[in-house]
This record gives sequence, C-alpha cells and structure tokens, in this order.
Amino acid sequence: MIELTRVSRSFGAVQALRDIDLSVAENEFVAVIGRSGCGKSTLLRLIAGLLEPSAGTVTVSGAPVALMQQVPALLPWRTALGNVMLPVEIRRLPREQYRDRAVALLDAVGLAGFHDRHPYELSGGMQQRVALCRALIQQPRVLLMDEPFSALDALTREEMAGQLQDLHLARSATTVFVTHSIQEAVLLADRVVVLSPRPGRVRKVLGVDIPRPRSFGHNAHLEAVAECVAHLHDLLLHD
Repeated sequence: MIELTRVSRSFGAVQALRDIDLSVAENEFVAVIGRSGCGKSTLLRLIAGLLEPSAGTVTVSGAPVALMQQVPALLPWRTALGNVMLPVEIRRLPREQYRDRAVALLDAVGLAGFHDRHPYELSGGMQQRVALCRALIQQPRVLLMDEPFSALDALTREEMAGQLQDLHLARSATTVFVTHSIQEAVLLADRVVVLSPRPGRVRKVLGVDIPRPRSFGHNAHLEAVAECVAHLHDLLLHD
C-alpha cells in the first residue's frame, strides 16, 4: 500500500531524513516515534505528496489519502456537522448519502447532540473529534495523522486514542500515525517505527503483538503493554 525506498530529504544544508526504507501493508496501523527534530512530520508529508524526496521513491498505491494535523483547522462559521461535510461539498459528492455517514461518525466519537454546535462552543478535544470525522468522511484508504492529540490534556488524549482504536477496528484504513507519545504508539499500532536523531533513519521497527482492544487500565494485557512501552522508552533514551 505504502512503499518508501532509500528515501532522503534535505532542506538546504540540513538533512532531515536519510535512506528510509519502509513498507506499510493495507489496513495496517503504523506509528512513528522519535525525538523532536528527527523528521517524523517530514516523513508524513513525503507520504502525503506535500514534499518531494531529495532521493529515493515514495509510492502510495492509487489510494485516496486523508491528512490530519495537530491543529483541527475547523471553519468557525460552520457547525460540527458542516465541518465534517466540507470535503463532500468540495468534491460535489452525493450530499444526503454522506450526511448519514457524517452523523454516524460524530455519534461514534461521542458528539451526539453536538452536531449543530460551532467550534467556539466545543472544547479542544471535541474540535479534534470533529477534525477526525472530517478526515474519515470519504472513507480514505490511507489516513496520515501528524500528532493529532498533542494539544490535548492527558485524559482527553487517552480517550481520543481509545476512540481512534475503535474506529480503526470498525473502519480499517491504512494508517501512519506520528506521535511523541510512546503510550499512544503502543495502544494503537500494529508496528512502531523508531527514528534516530537527525538525520532520521529507521533505527528499529517493533511489532506490537498484543490483542485488541488495548488500554492502560487494568486488563489481561496490561503487563504486555507496559513491557512494550518500557522497551521503546529505553530505545529512545539511549539514542
């Protein structure tokens, strides 16, 4: 589905990424972690086609791509439902058909009863839920997420990660998720890609072989989750 071969990217004299080889299979959820400045967001923009590699090739096999970034970027004069429907209107898709899907998505992320609220009437976490629904409205086969929960408080962030996990299980899309949070990566991903400090290289790819759904609460998989988090923490600490 996504293939990066010997990909490097420079900005002037600064090399952000060097010799990245990475394959992401259809419906796989891959998280990318690493220290600040290691090229995580650059990697995502290369996959999205917003940047060209300085060397190497990036292939996304003919699939519609949705990009979700750190800031929700909602239109303040549109309601939550209106913001979710924006891509549908831009592409002139069948409005009634997608309206039912938009309502279902908003309800699925806990926004039933908030369809007609404007962004200024919603908390930061609610706004990010609206942005997630907007990214999913066209059922993209590839979803790229650039630290979408970084501005949220810890509990809201964990709640959003849990909702994203549920949505992924229900509506599988090939997902690349950039995060600073090791816990989020373990909660969500099939595999975690660890980038080295700049220039970013793939230092390790760790499979997360823990049954879903996962959580950080008391459950049968708590020990496995904690062990995986500790292993990734040690990797990043000793870069």
